[in-house]
Amino acid sequence: MKRIAVALALLLMTGSALAAQNSNAKPAKKPAAAKPAAVDCSKMTDDQITAAVKDKLAKTASLKDATINVATSAGVVTLTGKVKTGGLKGVATNAAKRVACVKKVDNKCETEAKPKPMAKNKNAK
Repeated sequence: MKRIAVALALLLMTGSALAAQNSNAKPAKKPAAAKPAAVDCSKMTDDQITAAVKDKLAKTASLKDATINVATSAGVVTLTGKVKTGGLKGVATNAAKRVACVKKVDNKCETEAKPKPMAKNKNAK
């Protein structure tokens, strides 16, 4: 009988502790990640932007097999070369846009042509 009373008391305490928790309470906020220092674009040259874009593209894992050339003129980045898919062309554009002081990205990359599937032989069984 004592065991049942102790078990019920523990169950009651556990249940009340769970009920007391506010499920709508917001978790404590994590400290904001430090933002990179602002870049003065008036002092950044086209060569520096080109180097930064090339570095960004090189660090993008999905573009490691791509051959992309980068040219910059007045903050407008032009990408040329070849990528495997149209999706990777978009990845390259987005990566270049994330570089500081890039005003616009003109992506002229070409996608590699996929081999056409062979026509089915109508006489094959």
